[in-house]
Amino acid sequence: MKRFKDLSINVKMPLLVGITGFVVMAVVCTILIISQRREAFDNTTKTIKSASAIAAVNLADYINSAAVIPRAFTHMAASVIQSDDIPQKEKRQRLLEELMLFSAAEKQMDNFWAIFENNAVDGLDEMFVDSVGSNSDGAFMPCILKGEMRVMSDNRTDKLFELTRTAGQEIFSEPYLYNLYGTEEHVLSYCFPVMVDGRIVGVVGRDFSIAQLNKIAISYDITGRGRLVSSDGIIIVHANPERIGGIIGDGHQATLEGLAKGKDFELMVNFRGNDEYQAFFCIQFGECDKNWFYGVSIPASDVYAALRKSTIYLIFLTFIGALVIAGFGSMLIRWMLKDVGVLNSTIDKLSLGHINQQIEDSKSGDEMGVMKNKLYQFVGSLKRTALFASDIGHGKLDAEYELLSDGDVLGKSLLDMRKSLQKAENEQTIRAKEEEQRNWGTQGLAKFAEILRRDNNNLETLSYNVISNLVKYLGANQGGIFVLNDAESGKEKVLEMKACYAFDRKKFVEKQIRPGEGLVGTCYLEGEPIYMTELPDHYISITSGLGEASPNAVLICPLKVNDIIYGVIELASFRAFEPYQLDFVQKVSESIASTIGSVKVSIRTNNLLAQSKLQAEEMANQEEELRQNMEEMQATQEEMYRREADLQKTLEGLSKSQLSAKVFAEKMHFYESTLDSPPDTMIYVADLDQKIVYMNKACLTMLGKSKEQIIGKYCYDVWNVEICKTDRCAIECLKRSGKSSRVEFNLGDRRLTTHASSVKDLYGNDIGYAEVIEDITEVLSKSQ
Repeated sequence: MKRFKDLSINVKMPLLVGITGFVVMAVVCTILIISQRREAFDNTTKTIKSASAIAAVNLADYINSAAVIPRAFTHMAASVIQSDDIPQKEKRQRLLEELMLFSAAEKQMDNFWAIFENNAVDGLDEMFVDSVGSNSDGAFMPCILKGEMRVMSDNRTDKLFELTRTAGQEIFSEPYLYNLYGTEEHVLSYCFPVMVDGRIVGVVGRDFSIAQLNKIAISYDITGRGRLVSSDGIIIVHANPERIGGIIGDGHQATLEGLAKGKDFELMVNFRGNDEYQAFFCIQFGECDKNWFYGVSIPASDVYAALRKSTIYLIFLTFIGALVIAGFGSMLIRWMLKDVGVLNSTIDKLSLGHINQQIEDSKSGDEMGVMKNKLYQFVGSLKRTALFASDIGHGKLDAEYELLSDGDVLGKSLLDMRKSLQKAENEQTIRAKEEEQRNWGTQGLAKFAEILRRDNNNLETLSYNVISNLVKYLGANQGGIFVLNDAESGKEKVLEMKACYAFDRKKFVEKQIRPGEGLVGTCYLEGEPIYMTELPDHYISITSGLGEASPNAVLICPLKVNDIIYGVIELASFRAFEPYQLDFVQKVSESIASTIGSVKVSIRTNNLLAQSKLQAEEMANQEEELRQNMEEMQATQEEMYRREADLQKTLEGLSKSQLSAKVFAEKMHFYESTLDSPPDTMIYVADLDQKIVYMNKACLTMLGKSKEQIIGKYCYDVWNVEICKTDRCAIECLKRSGKSSRVEFNLGDRRLTTHASSVKDLYGNDIGYAEVIEDITEVLSKSQ
C-alpha cells in the first residue's frame, strides 16, 4: 500500500476535501444535536411541570373543598356537647339532625361519619344502647353512607380515633383496605378532631375511595403520568392501579430524601435500568401537618423523542454534504490540473483555497488564453459563491445567487441549504410563537388560579377581580360577569350582573337577564360559547373620554363545570380574539365556575347554620311553651285530684272500678273545657285499647273531620299511617319502655312529630293515653 505522500494529486485532493468536509459537517451536526437536545429537554420539562402544577392545584382544591363541611360539623358538635341550653337527653338527637343537614349540603358527600368517646356526648351511653346512631354499648358513632343513617361498627374506629388523638389535629390517613361500597378496596380517611376544653373527645371524618380519587386525579392530569404520593413515598394515586400502595421509584434514595424535605423538587433518576425525569409539587391538605406531593415521571426516551428525527436528518446531511464536497473538489482539481504550465502556481494556490488572488483576463485566443480566461471566470464564480455562502452564514437568507450552470452542484447545494435554513427559521418562528402562546395560557391559568384561591370568600369581590383581570389579560376593552341567582322555591331564576369593567375603570351597573333572553341568556341555556365578529347595529357600545364606538368582536362564554352552569362571562373588544385566547377563556371559565360553586356552597352552608341556630331557638321556645302548658295541665290535674278526693268521701260505697270510670269521665270533661283553647296545639286522648275518646279542635281541623267521625275509632284507623301499626308508634314506644319519646311521620304533604304520655286514675293505674302533635313541615322547608 502506498504512503499518503506518494499518492497522486488526483487522489490526495479529493480525499483531503472529503475528510475536511466530513469533519466540519460532523462538528456542526454535533453542535446542533447538543443544542437541540438541551432545548428539547428544557421545553419538555417546562411543559410537564406547568401541567403538573395545575393538576396539583386542582386536586388540592378538590380535597380541601371536600373538607369544609366535616370541619364545620366538628365546631358545631363541640358547641352542642358544651351547651348548657340543650338537655342532656336531646344532645344526640340534635347531633343526628345536624349531621343529616350537613350531609345534605353537598351532593357528592356520600359518606360522612363521627365517633365519640364513651359518655363524651351526654354521659348517658347506657340509655342509648342500640338507638339511632349509637352502638351496642351506647357509644355515639353515627355514620351516613349514601344518605342512609348507620352506626360505625367496624374495627377501624379505634385506629382512626387514636391516630387523630396522637396527631392532635387534622390528619389524612395512609391508604388501607376497607369494604366501603360493598367490595373491599383501598380507602383514605380525612379525620377532624372534636375539641372540648382542650381535649379530643371525638373524630369527624369522611372517606375517599382511592379508585374514585384516582379517576379525579387522572382527569386533571394531561400528561397521563401523574401520581399522588405521601411524604413517606407511598403512592396514593397512580394511572396504573397496581402501583397504588407501593413505594415511589422502588424506594429510590434521592426521591425519598426530596420528599422528606417537604418542598417542590425535580431530579433525574435511574429507575429499573432506565433514566427518568421526575418532578414533585408539594400539596397542603387543610390543617394536616404532613405534606403530600403530586409527582410526574417521564422516561428520558420520551423527553428526547422529538429530537430523534432531526438527529437522523442532521447525520444524513453530514454524509451527503461530505460526499458533495468531495465530489465537487475532485472535479475541480481534475479541471485545474490541465494547466501544467504558467498557471501551475495559480492552480497550486487555488488548490489551497486562495481564491482572492488577482488574475488578469487574457486576450489571447489560444488554449492557454482560453484556460486563463476560464480560470478568471472560475475564480470570480468562486468569489460569488463564497460571498453567498458567507451571507448565508451570517443569516442573510434573502441573498441572491445565480447558478453557474445547470450542473452547478455547489450552487444548487447552497440554494438547497438556504431553502432548508429558511424553512428551519420559519418553523422555529412558528414554534416560538406557539411556545409563547402556551406560556401565555399557562401563566394566565396560574394567575387566575391565584385570584380564585385568594378571593373565594366574597362573590362580589371575586367577580370584580376576575372580570377586571380577564379584560386586562386578554387586551379586551370591556367585560361583564353574570351569575345565576339562588332563587327560592317558586321564584324566577335570573342572571345577575355581579361586576362590569371597561377602560381600566370599574363600572357600577345593575342588570338582570332571564335565561333565554338575548345572547347572554341564550348562551346560558345552550351551555356553549358564542363568538361573534359581525355584530348587529347598536348591540353594544364602548365609551371613553374621546368618544363612543362599537366593538368588532364579542365573546360570550358559559361558566360551566360538570355540566352545571353557574353564570356567563361577556367580553367585548375592538380587535378579534385569537383561537388560543378563546381556548384560554373556556379553560378559565371552568375554574371560575368551580370557584363560584364553592363560594355558593360556603354561603349556603353559613345560611343553613344560621337558620339551624334560629330554628333551634324557636324549637326551644316552643318546648318551653309546651312545658308551661303541661305544668298548667298538671296544676289542673292536681285540682281534679282534690275534687276526686272529695268525691271519694261521698262515694265510699262505689267500687274501685266505678270510681276510675268516674275519674276518667271527669278528665274527659276537663280536656274538653281546657285543651281546645290553644289553637296551634293538636291533642287527642285514647283509652287503653287505643280507641279515641277525645280530640281537640286544632287536631280535628288538621284532619278535616268532625268529632262524630273520630270518637270511638282506633288510632291507626283515624291516622291511617303505616307507622301506627309498628313498634315505632309513640303509644307503643310508651307501653314498651314506659318513657315518652318523640316520633316523626308523614301525613300527606305534612311532616308531624308526636309525644305520648299516660293518663292515670287516683290509684296510679293507667286508664288511657294522651298524644301532643306538632306540625314541623314549615321548619324543615326553611332549613332546606
